[in-house]
Amino acid sequence: MYNREHATKLPKTSSEIISEAKAALNPPLYIKPLTTNRPFTPRERVFFCQRRTNRPPSAFKLQHVQFQENKKTSCTKLPALDNPKYSTANSLDCKKEIKRQTHSSSASTTRRRSNSDVANNANISRKKMSSLSFPLSIDTLLKNHYEQNVYDHEYMSHENEINEARALCFDVDTDCLWIISLIETKMKKNFETSEMCSLLNKLAMAIKRENLSVIRDENKKETILKTVFKLVNTSPDDDLTVHILLVLLQMQVTGKYLATVCKLIFKISRLDKNDNLFLKTNVLTLFVDILGLATPREDAESLIYGYGALKFLTMNPDLMERAMNNGCLSLMLLHLKMINLERTERQVLPETINHVLYQLTGTLRNVVNDRKFYVELLSSGGLVTIYRALELFSGDIDVVTNISRILSIMSTDGKCCEALVDCWSNVSVLMSIIDKYPGQEEIVVRITYTLGNILTNNENARHQLYETHCSLGTFLNLMQLYLEKDLNNISRDVKFNIVEDVLIKIIRVIVNMSIQPEIGAKLVKAADDYHPVHKVKECEQFLDSLLTILRRKSIDENEELVLAALAALNNLSYYADMSNPNHGPFGARQLDITHALSLLLTTRNQFCKVEVARVFGNLTRSATVRDYLLETSGLLAVTNCLDSGDKELLVVCCGVLVNMTSDENNREAFKNYNGVSKMVNILRSLGEHNWTLSALICQTLWNVCSGSDRFPGDPMVVLDTLVKLTDEEQLFGELLSSNEEKVAEYKQWEDFASVATNLLEWLDELLEGRFDNIEQ
Repeated sequence: MYNREHATKLPKTSSEIISEAKAALNPPLYIKPLTTNRPFTPRERVFFCQRRTNRPPSAFKLQHVQFQENKKTSCTKLPALDNPKYSTANSLDCKKEIKRQTHSSSASTTRRRSNSDVANNANISRKKMSSLSFPLSIDTLLKNHYEQNVYDHEYMSHENEINEARALCFDVDTDCLWIISLIETKMKKNFETSEMCSLLNKLAMAIKRENLSVIRDENKKETILKTVFKLVNTSPDDDLTVHILLVLLQMQVTGKYLATVCKLIFKISRLDKNDNLFLKTNVLTLFVDILGLATPREDAESLIYGYGALKFLTMNPDLMERAMNNGCLSLMLLHLKMINLERTERQVLPETINHVLYQLTGTLRNVVNDRKFYVELLSSGGLVTIYRALELFSGDIDVVTNISRILSIMSTDGKCCEALVDCWSNVSVLMSIIDKYPGQEEIVVRITYTLGNILTNNENARHQLYETHCSLGTFLNLMQLYLEKDLNNISRDVKFNIVEDVLIKIIRVIVNMSIQPEIGAKLVKAADDYHPVHKVKECEQFLDSLLTILRRKSIDENEELVLAALAALNNLSYYADMSNPNHGPFGARQLDITHALSLLLTTRNQFCKVEVARVFGNLTRSATVRDYLLETSGLLAVTNCLDSGDKELLVVCCGVLVNMTSDENNREAFKNYNGVSKMVNILRSLGEHNWTLSALICQTLWNVCSGSDRFPGDPMVVLDTLVKLTDEEQLFGELLSSNEEKVAEYKQWEDFASVATNLLEWLDELLEGRFDNIEQ
């Protein structure tokens, strides 16, 4: 028992009680940012959406590719042979040996010869087989063959059979044109795809070995391209096409040939079942490298289909990882900067550049889905480049849609939000996009979602947005537009109601902007010399829309929208002056708001109850609202919420009851509703685990006992509980010096102790001198 000197205390006024209750609560209980889900984006492999015409086709034929033929010379002359190995005598001997080999079997037999036949033929050793190569340069012989057809076709056919067998049997370095001759021979028959793929692999490796010679030798290059593209038109097999691409990519083709390569890769990448073909080969790595040779202005067609293919392939996480590891992100940002520069330097751009930008931003949208690439994006100034593209190409609705998707994803990261605020001179670019496309749900929902994320933690952004001319009016007009759409059931047939999602995102922008005390106070301020009437009208319009939602929407069917409306009412009512009904829009509409909220107090949805009680914690600062709740059984409904095991609901309901019990009539009703015993039980069971809740309970009990010499219940139970809860040494002791969590808890406990001590002293005095006044 405490032996303290009694000091007479005067009963506290209602305003003092309200102030103490407000001080006992942590700010997060009053105002808080609103969270929401990211807008839904379908993941489909679609080349272009259908909103614009004159887009490049997704289906095409490759037969239109024309080759630049080299001029043929009138005669053929073999080059001089400096190497003594290829002397005339040796050449003649070798030719005889080759001719003997080829004529030893009939043409039909030769055509049917298999690999095993050759491998076991006449015990010919590997060394002997190696000696059967052409004595002259195979490049020279085959080049002359294609130019002048010097050799007999049948002779070359037999020769190719032998060389084909050798190439398949032995892993020896071979000349590009030699392999091309084998491929030509295969193409004249019903070839096996696996065999042709094997030859194409060998050709790709040969090109890699002879890289410079292939690139510089136009005749050799033309011969390879002719055969390879002929093969493209021969077989539609995707596996074969991938191996053809290996050859073309190794040749580092440019111009119209690069465009064809991009179209081939695009064609294969459209089906996700073909992703495995890219995983098994290094086509993607070579493809990213070769795209680096293209520019948006000169190679627009290549980049349209190239980035179209990358957009599809980056939907696969493994392929995206491979592309990014090969520098794909840096390449995309470089091309994006080049496109931005083109726009700044030229008033009119070819439409093809817009097509490139659409595919490029679509690929970037897939990339930013993985947070590990954000570091590179930020360090390279990529976010600034993307934002600049939004500003420069705001007239292209499809590009705007893609960039709005990129920003909405990246805005979920705090560092990206900071970088975005730093890179804009002001928020007018995003606002201009909303003004330009107010009826485009996919754009509006993402821009507002982005803004909502930025405003959650960025004070500077809140001020920028609020001070932007007509920004609040823009959001309120949007809200009215989409509320009418929603109420008219325009989007009811859609599986996902994007119209309702837009409403949620718009409300969230205003809620998160109102977290800033100066802004929140201005939003609900009454008109004066510094606050014009149209600002008051804006708040009234917002309240009208929120009340429409609460009255017309069901918490069971439209939970997120209703909760967003309640969060908005909570944040704004926190700043409202509820003492004067004529002071500001909230004071004027307080009974309308209270009536709409009262209908939700008995809902079974716990989240809804929490938000309703949170708003009432602010509204019950008004005596008019307190009287209304008493008369309409609102106080009973709040008291019944004390039976809930939900800790958050208990906290906010106790906050309401602190205000309600400031009136004597409400105290008696609260006692009759068995509220005191409920609070005592909560204090005993949860007191040590939630100091904020304990402080509110003590404040409510103090209000109930204010001006009274009786305690409605057993005071000993409360006193013993408070003695335990205020024993600093027992609760914390030496832990304060070594446990950081305990230090944070101790600060909360101090707030509780300052409230509990008053009640504890009053009970101590009551038990010491007035036992006969205790109610039984």
